[in-house]
Amino acid sequence: MKYVKIAICIFVSSFLFLPVSAQDLVAYHIVGNITRTKSGITDLLTMNMHLDAATEINIPYGCKLELLDEASSKRIILSQPGCGSISAHLRNDKNSVLSLSKCYITYIKKQMQNKGLVSKQRYTDFASVTREIDSVKVTTSSSEDTYIEGGIDATIEQMNKEFDSFTGQINDDFDSFREQCNKDYIEFMRRPWCLFEQEEAMENPHDDFIKPVIAPNKRPKNNLMAKKRQIKKEIKHNDQSGKSKAQPNPIGPIQEIEEADQEMDFCKMPFEFYGTELIVRLDETRRINIGEINYNRVADALQHFTTKAYNNLLIDCLRIRKERKLCDWAYFLMLKSLSDQFCGEGTNEATLLLGFLYSQSGYKMRFATDNKRIYMLVASDHIIYGRGPYSINNELFYPTEDISGSIYICEASLPNEKTLSLYIHEQPVLEEDYDDGHEISSNKYPEIKIKFRVNKNLMKFYDNYPSSCIDGNFMTRWMMYANTPMDPSIKKQLYPVLQDKLKGLSEEESVKRLLNFVQTGFKYGYDDSIWGGDRAFFAEETLHYPYCDCEDRSILFTRLVRDLLELDCALIYYPKHLAAAVKFTNGPVGTYYKTKDGEEYTICDPTYINASIGEEIPDMQYEDANLIILR
Repeated sequence: MKYVKIAICIFVSSFLFLPVSAQDLVAYHIVGNITRTKSGITDLLTMNMHLDAATEINIPYGCKLELLDEASSKRIILSQPGCGSISAHLRNDKNSVLSLSKCYITYIKKQMQNKGLVSKQRYTDFASVTREIDSVKVTTSSSEDTYIEGGIDATIEQMNKEFDSFTGQINDDFDSFREQCNKDYIEFMRRPWCLFEQEEAMENPHDDFIKPVIAPNKRPKNNLMAKKRQIKKEIKHNDQSGKSKAQPNPIGPIQEIEEADQEMDFCKMPFEFYGTELIVRLDETRRINIGEINYNRVADALQHFTTKAYNNLLIDCLRIRKERKLCDWAYFLMLKSLSDQFCGEGTNEATLLLGFLYSQSGYKMRFATDNKRIYMLVASDHIIYGRGPYSINNELFYPTEDISGSIYICEASLPNEKTLSLYIHEQPVLEEDYDDGHEISSNKYPEIKIKFRVNKNLMKFYDNYPSSCIDGNFMTRWMMYANTPMDPSIKKQLYPVLQDKLKGLSEEESVKRLLNFVQTGFKYGYDDSIWGGDRAFFAEETLHYPYCDCEDRSILFTRLVRDLLELDCALIYYPKHLAAAVKFTNGPVGTYYKTKDGEEYTICDPTYINASIGEEIPDMQYEDANLIILR
């Protein structure tokens, strides 16, 4: 599966939506002295000024103009120097047009009423902004001066005051520690960055999986006699994917900033994350423009971000991570959505904001540049397919967008930073947007029939999940999908129906029904012809999409058996085929595999159509089998 870059906004050609006569473009973000010429008169552009596509403007080097086209829900970003009409500027493919949500347009219009927006001061002088923002008021716990003389009440009051003083001192110490760490980090960034060569990307393994095999109606009776098969390799990664490792945390507690009522009117920024509207405290006064790329400018920008003015934004992001149950990868994508929408997708400013929020949340990353763009590299527990990494102090860092060749990397780090995990311990909580629905049943056991709908927003999230492996072993990539729990909304629709149909049956009979359900309820399709390359499915994706192959069926089958029957399962990898196996309480049935710990797993092949438990595709009996133990 290709590593897919999330696209929050869509680039479109200017002539598709820009009327040349309509006066419906509003200037709402101006960096530097940009002028317009109208009827032979040249004057400076100011916020809230209305323009049209034919308006002649001059954008000097290092300046930037953003326009709102409310009628078309578009955001026009002009950052390339030149003189001409707005339509002419848009013919430069380095300028861009982005789609906006209605809620974000409302946010922009409200921002333009904020009298505190002074673009020249905000965007061209980081030092003055830093001094100004550092004076913001920090919310701290305090007791009122209502000391009562004598008695237990007075004693408790005094103890509370002492405790508040003590905790306040601790918070101050943590705050000072964080400030010092950030100061050291920024100073390190001002040093020359080192040139690193890109390592070769590990390509996603490709298997020409076999076609489904239909079991003959007449099969030897000894097919279900216990037959032990040898395991070539047993894969069990200490159940890493089953343990919900604590997610990274900031260097220290982040103090919330008290905001005036007037500021509260402007500081709530909405943004969209897979069809889900989220809100953080961030307003247009926090926007920056880095201009020319050099180490000091990058350091200045990050120094601006590390002021207390961004504390509330970081607090909000971490709160969203917890409330929305975002795994590390989902959290990264959420921060990217926020940064892209606020700064503009593909801009250096968006990369800097993303890197700041990501690193301040406790994750390990590095900034890099090719002297044209700023990039972000992330360290991961996993080898990510299709991305050429960079080795920094014997640790691999992966670019978050397409990069090829050597780049300059800053090796600055923060204390206790943690690597990105690609495990999904629970699905992100996303807005519900269900598909039209599905009905699937078993051919042999027609009473096993389910109707359900799948959340399309979750499918979009899965679509941007990068394929990866552990310790370089390509077979572990299937563990990532198979060990991901089923979406609660799917479980709510499927499991009561299936549990009712399996009620009172033995383990073996229950597994037979689930096996035939997966064997006959889904259409087989090859990844190459459908997706253009190998792509494994999460269990919900197999339920959602019209076609699936042997790996997808095995992942879904083992998920159902573990959830509904609480039986241990494994995947079996042969060359060109992936099957499944189940550990029954009363011992194996038919062909089985015995682990070094003495556990016996009965073959259950979802691609051997109409075969029963314990039956193996005949051609596979002569192939080496690798057992991938699931949790």
